[in-house]
Amino acid sequence: MILFLALAFTTSIKVFGQRKCAFQIDTAKILSNRNLDKLLLEFQSGTFKTTNNKNDIPRFIKRQLNCLTHGFLIANPGKPYEATDVFTGNIFNKLPSRQLVFLAKSDNMLVMTYLKGGRGLSRHLLFIKFNGKKITDFWSGSCLNGMDTKEGIINNINYSRSKKWELNTNMVNLYHASKDSVRFLTY
Repeated sequence: MILFLALAFTTSIKVFGQRKCAFQIDTAKILSNRNLDKLLLEFQSGTFKTTNNKNDIPRFIKRQLNCLTHGFLIANPGKPYEATDVFTGNIFNKLPSRQLVFLAKSDNMLVMTYLKGGRGLSRHLLFIKFNGKKITDFWSGSCLNGMDTKEGIINNINYSRSKKWELNTNMVNLYHASKDSVRFLTY
C-alpha cells in the first residue's frame, strides 16, 4: 500500500502539469498546510451563511473546479450520485460523481465538503478564498468525520492535521486519463 502511494505520488509529479486554469494550485503549499492556519482562523472567526445548495457555488468558483477536474459535477445533499464505480444509472442520465455535504460562504471565502464516488468513497474539504470574482487562495484536504457542520470541520482539521496521511491524502487519489496526458487530480 505504501509502495503504491509513493509510486502514485512520484508519478503524478513527473507526468502532469496543471491545466491552464484561472487560479494555479500550489500543491506543495497544500500538502505542507502552509495556508491552512490563516484559512482556518478566518473560518472560525468569520460570519458564514450555510446554504447546502450546489446552485449557491459562485460561477467563477464552479468554472475553476470544472477546469481542474474536467467537469465538477455535484449533487445536492440527499440527491442521487454515483457513490461507487459500479454503473447504476443509464447512459442518458449520468449521475454526478460527487454529493455536497456542507457549503458555507462569507463575503470572501467558500468552505465546502462533499463525498466523491468512484474507486471507494472519499470525503473532501475545500477552502477557497476570493476577492471579488478572483480566487486568491485554495486549500484541499480529506474530511474523515464531522463534515456537515462548521464545528465538525474545525474539530476534524484540528484532530487530523498532525497525523500523517490523514488530512491531505486526497491530493493523489483521483486519476484522470485524457488523450493528451495521464495525471492525478487533486479534487
